[in-house]
Amino acid sequence: MKLLLLIPFIILFSGLKDKGYDRIDPFKNGMAKVYKDGKIGYINTQGEEFIKCRYHYIGDFVNGVAKAMVNHKFGYINLNDEEIIPIKFDFIGPFKNNLALVKIKDQSGLVNSEGELICPIIYDEIGTFNKNGVAKVRIKRLEGKINTYGEEVVPVYKPIVIVEE
Repeated sequence: MKLLLLIPFIILFSGLKDKGYDRIDPFKNGMAKVYKDGKIGYINTQGEEFIKCRYHYIGDFVNGVAKAMVNHKFGYINLNDEEIIPIKFDFIGPFKNNLALVKIKDQSGLVNSEGELICPIIYDEIGTFNKNGVAKVRIKRLEGKINTYGEEVVPVYKPIVIVEE
């Protein structure tokens, strides 16, 4: 009986090798990562490639999206192989409360899960949001605070020094 259950998978995997994959990861949630010529994609249980082998890195899909990398640039893709966050960032973090930290060179900003730039990429550092939805930001040695809409609630400014004469 167990052999009968394995026969479809044996047929599937022998057919997948014919497609030229270098490696096939085990199936997880009805999909498997496939590797071909140094690129990564995904197949479904029917062996259909629904994410083309064109990425250098793909993370696991969480809520229908995964971090992806091409030529050392990062973004997020969905299960339809569409870029929901353009693959153009030097770094992109995981989503927390619908926001992800992004970096280009040494500058940081924030995008939402729809791909909208919520906070411009101008900060040297963006801290973690507290329970009130406020995070510390820094430009050089100047600090301020932003909210989850990317608005500066405490502007980044140089401290005023009063010089007595």
